[in-house]
Amino acid sequence: MHSYPVRFWFFQTTLGMNLPDGWTTDTVRANGVKLRYYRTGDGPPLVMAHGFFGNGRCWIPFAESLAAEYDVVTYDARGHGLSDAPETGYDVGNRVADLVGLVEALDIAAPLLLGHSMGAATVAWTAAEHPDLPRGVVLEDPVGVHATPQSDPDVDVEEAAAHVRAQLREQADQSVEEAIVSSYEEFDPDWARRLAIASAECSPQIAEYALEGYPKPLREVFPDIVCPALMLRADADTERRVRDLEAAESLANGRLVHVPDAGHYVFHDEYDAAWAELRAFLCWL
Repeated sequence: MHSYPVRFWFFQTTLGMNLPDGWTTDTVRANGVKLRYYRTGDGPPLVMAHGFFGNGRCWIPFAESLAAEYDVVTYDARGHGLSDAPETGYDVGNRVADLVGLVEALDIAAPLLLGHSMGAATVAWTAAEHPDLPRGVVLEDPVGVHATPQSDPDVDVEEAAAHVRAQLREQADQSVEEAIVSSYEEFDPDWARRLAIASAECSPQIAEYALEGYPKPLREVFPDIVCPALMLRADADTERRVRDLEAAESLANGRLVHVPDAGHYVFHDEYDAAWAELRAFLCWL
């Protein structure tokens, strides 16, 4: 289902299986698609959902620090990594169904759900629509909190989708080293390489996300999230902080933290501060 040069199939088949000691990988069929997942650790289950240009292996360095206490499962969303890339079905409803299907296929009971960006939005919608599924959620800088692309007058969704397709085509024609230089040079080498490889593995079909996205802003979903919730946001100016705080007030059992000096990759940018907040939340559950 992917339409990329042979070298990226090589990256997928080798790096997809080249996992640290203690990790396993397999696939499940969920919501009509095959999803690749990665698993390590022992303890209560923790399922992690990656962002738009990521894959499940992007979580590995962070997941390693959780594996001593948790049964950690990460997965490649549809159109990403080693999972199927159908022509359609990249709206939030299908992403929720994929995540729920993964949890059910692996017979996971009451998992903690942790997501970043697109994955954080998927986790939030999952908690809202399936309140009996998670025992708690962690949202790392979710997208679409205050507006959807369709509701933002400054966003042309067709143009945004075309931009995503063009970016993916450009990266498909680059080596990993070229992609690092052009798009990820500001990150440390290991993280940059993970991001470059993850982007190379993305299917052009994910551009549909820019067209379908969400039916409404995420803040309108927050009142339906009844489980404990931690939202870690990138640092922001006063206006954005106030808007975020107003949105988070509708979380029945939630806490919002703007992590000082953090960008969109909160755990990567300010690990110690974000980790402290996460540990406090996990101890409280």
